[in-house]
Amino acid sequence: SYNDCSPGTFQLSQPDLVIGCDGAYSAVREAMMRLQTTNFERRYISHSYKELTIRADPKSNDYQLKPPHALHIWPRGEFMMIALPNLDRSFTCTVFAPTKELEATSTDDAAIEEYFAQNFAEVTQYMPDYVEQFKSNPSCRLVMSKVDPWHTKVNGKTHVVLLGDAAHPMVPFYGQGMNAGMEDALELSETLDRHGLDLDAAIAAFVESRMPRGNAIADLSLRNYVEMRSHTASRLFLLRKKIEGYINWLFPSAWVPIYKMVSFTRIPYDEAVRREARQDLILRAATTGVLSLGALALAAGGYFVAQHRPLGLLASHPWTRRS
Repeated sequence: SYNDCSPGTFQLSQPDLVIGCDGAYSAVREAMMRLQTTNFERRYISHSYKELTIRADPKSNDYQLKPPHALHIWPRGEFMMIALPNLDRSFTCTVFAPTKELEATSTDDAAIEEYFAQNFAEVTQYMPDYVEQFKSNPSCRLVMSKVDPWHTKVNGKTHVVLLGDAAHPMVPFYGQGMNAGMEDALELSETLDRHGLDLDAAIAAFVESRMPRGNAIADLSLRNYVEMRSHTASRLFLLRKKIEGYINWLFPSAWVPIYKMVSFTRIPYDEAVRREARQDLILRAATTGVLSLGALALAAGGYFVAQHRPLGLLASHPWTRRS
């Protein structure tokens, strides 16, 4: 890095390549935007987050939540709390909720106690100092951005390209922010090798293939927030996940759930979205079929009972119509 404002600092004169990996509020991106026509969108979502800690059990020095090596979610529709395990056997808990709700609750002891009693009562036994933590830990905003293009060329010589959060800041609900940035770097390296370090060809090819993928994971991350805070409390959603897991077990190569594609493969993010859309049509039909079979079985059972049970017993049933 260099600073051209402070005397005596290191400066570069017309480098061949500048890679901007300087985060969501990238100075490289801001400078690049002044050099060419650039579309840029920054969005702060209406929710913020606050982190808390469930410490290891003071008696056993073990994890307090079971199972220990898992993501714990308390979905509450419009907000949620999650807990992730740490190596020291503590859990980092994060409350994601509307910003106004967090701000209104964060300073008053009674309001915090009521908020947890109504929404996360089962957690307070593991976190006796939750009121103090909630008051002292800051509420942090959640931001995502999109920029187009990701690159420029200065003075006909210096290529400038953005990677990671400088190119595609995202909300944290897929856990892919760092992974996506590292994959940016890997794909850029592979593209440079493929084009024999021809920067004109390599940078253009990299941006053409990678920008749709960066935008796709940013969109997926926001979508997954709704899934985590709301859909995970739905029995129909959980049924669909079980059916999908069974199909994946039967056809592990042909059918891969979106979470596996994103988290455990190098299938491009935008291709994962397209594959999921095709799979979703099939999954909806399969779920409808399962529910239809269940309804048919229930109707057949009701008909059988109506045909074979004594009329006296039928008449005594609370759902039997009486005139």
